[in-house]
Amino acid sequence: MKPSFGDAVQRTAEALSAQGKDANQIAKIVCDQDPEGYNYGIGIVVDGQGRPWPTSKTLLDHARAEIGNSLLGEYMSTASLAVPLKEAVLRWQRVPREYWDRFSLLIPSDAGTGAVKTAVEMALQLHPGLQAIGVEELSWPAYKAIARMSRIACREFPIGDAMDAPDLLRIYQAGPMNTTGRVQSRETMSKRAAAAKGRPVLLDRAYSGFEYARLLDSHGYDGIMTMSSNDQIRPFIENDVPFWVSVSPTKSFGTFALRPCGMLLVHHPDSSRADEIGSLANTVARARGSSFEHPVTRAFVSALVHDLERLEREHADILRRVAAAENAWKDRSAGTPLSELFTDAYAGLFRNPRVADEAQSAIYDAHLYPVFTPGRCRLNITGLPENEDIASGHVAVFARFCRG
Repeated sequence: MKPSFGDAVQRTAEALSAQGKDANQIAKIVCDQDPEGYNYGIGIVVDGQGRPWPTSKTLLDHARAEIGNSLLGEYMSTASLAVPLKEAVLRWQRVPREYWDRFSLLIPSDAGTGAVKTAVEMALQLHPGLQAIGVEELSWPAYKAIARMSRIACREFPIGDAMDAPDLLRIYQAGPMNTTGRVQSRETMSKRAAAAKGRPVLLDRAYSGFEYARLLDSHGYDGIMTMSSNDQIRPFIENDVPFWVSVSPTKSFGTFALRPCGMLLVHHPDSSRADEIGSLANTVARARGSSFEHPVTRAFVSALVHDLERLEREHADILRRVAAAENAWKDRSAGTPLSELFTDAYAGLFRNPRVADEAQSAIYDAHLYPVFTPGRCRLNITGLPENEDIASGHVAVFARFCRG
């Protein structure tokens, strides 16, 4: 029997894997080699025509101004904006004002990834008894790399668990899980906050407000951001947990190409340790090179301080695109095994259904390119075209070979 087109693509994918390429790289490479290919693996927001979402115009405007301000060869810093910057980030995250004095802010230069790494480094200094980070199954693969570079272990727990061990830095998704879209309820987050018992927690918040994108038109932007903050952050404040919130601008504002700084909020309920935390934050920033700010970092700081409303409007536009994609998948997958991935328990850009061994070749054969990992098929839901006939055909293929 003659091998199919999908068989040939799978062989190429296997060869790329043997060369050391990761699953994300493979998805892009094999898709780019197919003129008829539809990319469902790319980790960015795309519009209904398969084109990348435009970069934040607000950030571009501030970046152009910042480049103009950088003509002299000297070090430049946003240190003078530290207070209004912290207030802008807390305002965007809808943290109630009465808690603002409990927080410090760092802006690691390497986006959300740098914010997570900085949080781990700070936690290890402040809590020397930590021996491992705790993550949920199917979490972001970079956690294991960060643990290895920090010379601690990485332990996996069932999705939805409240981790409970004295030597553990718990990492919870504060919103949709990056790889699967799974969202934990306020009840679950409250249980996790109570179980922390004063031990450190890292809340990874790459998708601020995405879990309520479907409610944007009925509840408004302020409403859904407040709901998200109350569900995902407030339980840890109210339980006096020492925690870090790693906030990424990349998905929220469409800044994939520019990669501005991450935002790391540090919650310290014990005011007696404020000076210690401030000194440590400065030390870690200098050690990581984050005290030397990139022009785009300075531009993003300027945008947050001076143009937060414009950024929020751009965030709302992206949420609206995600909501439209979610609704399209929900309608077309009704009555199939995929339908459970489009309930209120899931949100964000990605879903990660289970697949059988034969699925990879068959899905490639339809010129569809998600990210395949062992037993899983990660889908960027914004890859679904607006053309109804094409979209229905794509969903039918995925529904045939994928399980929730």
